[in-house]
Amino acid sequence: MSAERTKLDVSKASEEQKKEILRYAAEARRFEIERFWHRSLFFWGFISVAFVAYAQLSNNRSSVDLPFVIACFGIVCSVAWTLQNRGSKYWQEAWEQKVESVEDAVLGASLFHNHEPLQPKGFWGAGKFSVTKLAIALSDFTVLVWITLAVKSFPICCPSFEHVECIVAAAVTALFVGLLFFCRQSG
Repeated sequence: MSAERTKLDVSKASEEQKKEILRYAAEARRFEIERFWHRSLFFWGFISVAFVAYAQLSNNRSSVDLPFVIACFGIVCSVAWTLQNRGSKYWQEAWEQKVESVEDAVLGASLFHNHEPLQPKGFWGAGKFSVTKLAIALSDFTVLVWITLAVKSFPICCPSFEHVECIVAAAVTALFVGLLFFCRQSG
């Protein structure tokens, strides 16, 4: 399969067909964005419950292996969440491209390529960040947190993992830098 993307050819479509294609593509794009957040909430439900269970079991220390099992469950849920985020982003962009390929023909202008001028308001002002890229970064970080917790609670080789705070601090710093530099929206 070619990495080059092809535009939807609407040159032979009637004006009414072009409008219908644009309406359908825009609706599908909106649906993908909506589903992105619903799916993320689904995963966050499982991940939140796992975090609470891990915290309770780690404090309780009645079972040495159960926190590790919960951490493994958290890893699986978090990896599934981050892959879901990437899949949703793919389909959102695919439908955006379909909208872009017909919007000029129907509207006579491109909605996605316009750059809206904003008044600068400093650090706390608006920024052109991709909300979905931020969600992907958060889900990736959640995977790292669960891996750290799994290593910390692994009953055989790491019963006293002393430097977990340093690893988490380094991961948080790396994530913060990544959020600032790699989650900007292109264009």
